[in-house]
Amino acid sequence: MLKRDRLQGDISSSEDTAKKGRKRRKPIKSCAFCRKRKLRCDQQKPMCLTCVSRGRPDCFYTDGFTHSIEPNELFGSTPNIELLQRVDELEKKLNGAGLKKESVSEKRKTARNPYANLYHLQCKGSGRRITYGPTSLRTYLSNDNVQFMKRYNQFRSKVKIEINKWKSDINKWKFSNKWTMMSEFGALESTMVENSNSNVLKQVCDTLPSYEQTLNIITDFFCDERGTNDISQVLDKNKVINDFNFSFLPGNKLLSNGERPIETLLPSINKNYYKIGVILMILCIRHFYEDTPPEIEKFVVMLTGFSTAKVSFVEHAQFILLRYHHRELFLACGDDSHMITLVDLLCSSALTLGLHLNIREVYKNQENIVGSLTSLENLWVWILLSDFNVSLNVGRCLAINSSYFQADEFDNDDGSQVKTANSSPTTLFGESGTYKMKSFLKLARPMLDEIYDKSCFPDLEKNCKILINFVETEFAPISYYTSTDLISKVPLGEIKVLLQILNLLLTFYSLRFLVPSKRDAVLKNNVLQTILVSFSVVTNTTSLCFKLDKEHFPELVAPDCPNLSPFMALSLAYTNFLFPRASTLFCTFLYHNLTLFGKGYYLSSDNQDEKPADWDLSTLSIPSDKDIDLHSAFQTFSDIFDGWLNPNNYELRNIMCRSCSFVAIIGMESVCRSVLEKVIECKIMVEKTRMQQPHNTNTPIDPSLDDLPFTNNNASMGDPPAVLLPDGQNNNNTVTGGTGQQELSSKDNANVGDDEDGLARFVSDEFWAACDFGWEDIMNQPDYKCLFDTHQKPGFDRTED
Repeated sequence: MLKRDRLQGDISSSEDTAKKGRKRRKPIKSCAFCRKRKLRCDQQKPMCLTCVSRGRPDCFYTDGFTHSIEPNELFGSTPNIELLQRVDELEKKLNGAGLKKESVSEKRKTARNPYANLYHLQCKGSGRRITYGPTSLRTYLSNDNVQFMKRYNQFRSKVKIEINKWKSDINKWKFSNKWTMMSEFGALESTMVENSNSNVLKQVCDTLPSYEQTLNIITDFFCDERGTNDISQVLDKNKVINDFNFSFLPGNKLLSNGERPIETLLPSINKNYYKIGVILMILCIRHFYEDTPPEIEKFVVMLTGFSTAKVSFVEHAQFILLRYHHRELFLACGDDSHMITLVDLLCSSALTLGLHLNIREVYKNQENIVGSLTSLENLWVWILLSDFNVSLNVGRCLAINSSYFQADEFDNDDGSQVKTANSSPTTLFGESGTYKMKSFLKLARPMLDEIYDKSCFPDLEKNCKILINFVETEFAPISYYTSTDLISKVPLGEIKVLLQILNLLLTFYSLRFLVPSKRDAVLKNNVLQTILVSFSVVTNTTSLCFKLDKEHFPELVAPDCPNLSPFMALSLAYTNFLFPRASTLFCTFLYHNLTLFGKGYYLSSDNQDEKPADWDLSTLSIPSDKDIDLHSAFQTFSDIFDGWLNPNNYELRNIMCRSCSFVAIIGMESVCRSVLEKVIECKIMVEKTRMQQPHNTNTPIDPSLDDLPFTNNNASMGDPPAVLLPDGQNNNNTVTGGTGQQELSSKDNANVGDDEDGLARFVSDEFWAACDFGWEDIMNQPDYKCLFDTHQKPGFDRTED
């Protein structure tokens, strides 16, 4: 009974609480002052009588607020009526502006990065797969016009055939290692040595030059007079020589020339074989070149593959970097896909060693073990550069992200030696070049990070302006680099940095072209200008390096030498990544513009005999009101590369044909020229035929490429979707081959009349029919010899193939 009474009491108390909770709160009509002081308020507005009589400056009423106000807010120890009033005013302003809850998400959706998810998956028949990201040239091509890619790949297949023939010829000529990127697998397939007492180290000793010759090679590697080994700045000369004296032990028996052979390779304490590896890579760069002996290749592959913490030596990072440099000198592949694994390992090693920290604090008083601190700082810069190159050319995020790379760490460098246009041409990557490289990395790495940031829309136009301004303020005038005479006054280290900037500029330009809303006349002008400047700098750099080889290494320029000479190898490392991008963009750009037939903009043969206007290659900037002349652009391109075909440059072509990468460059230039020449030839032929017809005499046709309105934003010049394709997608009447051309003409003549759009469609159809017919004629040739006829090596007989 007692429990029941208690339970009922609890129920009744909870009901009372619920009733109290449901009680309606009366609106507060008194002013804040009267309510707080519990005075009678007459509720007059704007001020009640009580506030007036007491001389108060203000009188607040809370009934006008749009939100409920608790008593503790109104009558707290600190009055906040003013704050509440301000909040209420701001809310009214926001509501008046029409702000919606979805506006934030809509803004994020608008700012979505259109580049971050661009990719291209390369699929080989063997099962090999490589993914290329937004900054890769392959990704750009995969997003380009399908018809152009069809023709471009047809020509590339011809180049591939010629490259394979070159490999066969060069391997027969050298009578040594075959040129291949699969040499690392030879370590697995090599035959075991019958003598069980001969280990890998002993096999390496048998392939080395004499002790005295090896020491001379190492000493020459650090010589700055010639300047072919800018990579030497990542090493301490005295330390390397001491490591050589400790680890490379000569034998007692003398060779026929009186020198001693290297008999033993002795690792330092705790099995540090990487000191030996560093010296072997110096020999590969300065003595073996691309012909690395299989025994050394096997040893190098084994050193690279060690994966425990026992490899955390400074020499490990130096060894991997030297492998990377040797590969870019003699085995470059254009897109850096063969560098991915090496650079990943290199960046991981650098971070493990703490090279991203303050080196002068972390390695203080350790110079006797790790070498000079300056060499470690240079090592870190080179690692950052290799990471940047692979990221840009392959299209992936930087392996060393912004958490490890502090841009302000280079701010204390002395830039007083930047202006060095009159310095010695053999000053390679000296203090001026190092300063510029650091400044470039500080500027460019954040730009590359933005490409992969999905939360932002990278301002590539702004980045391009920043890069151009950097060139104009930190470098000699562009005319120094595009002039065959003035370029000899510029240090090669500065040329290297400029080529990096041009590559990044063209990458940003190509990405902007993939977004239709970003295409405009200024962009198209800048693309063409940067491409032609790049061509000029590439060819001038190659010619300059050839002259330096003739001066410093005449024995390596001799016709009987099978190896690429040092300066020419250096020029290949500098230009190999830029040339494929520039040539491909140039070919696609002109192809798209020359295959447009809208608005009466045609190419006629009337003015083809006139000399094109000279092209100004002294700047990267073009006035926005300047009209680009396609005829002059193509003629400038041809003039730049005709220097390689000059009979006086036979020795240069002979040197270039020692490298597969140079052969590919020659082939790509020939592909580009052949594609454009065929397009121009077919276009002139069709338009000339069309203009001779009587019913077209009054049709306005622009007689020159000079008037193509690149600066007219309403024209669709250069936009891939505007190309009239011959595959039936844009025109059901398009035919392939020459037999259907007359049928097409008779079928469409009645509908064309004087209508300009109809004429454009008709001329386009005839052009593609003629172009297809000419293309099949070229592709059906048993051997497309014109690519390499002017670049033959003595003794190479193509007629036998």
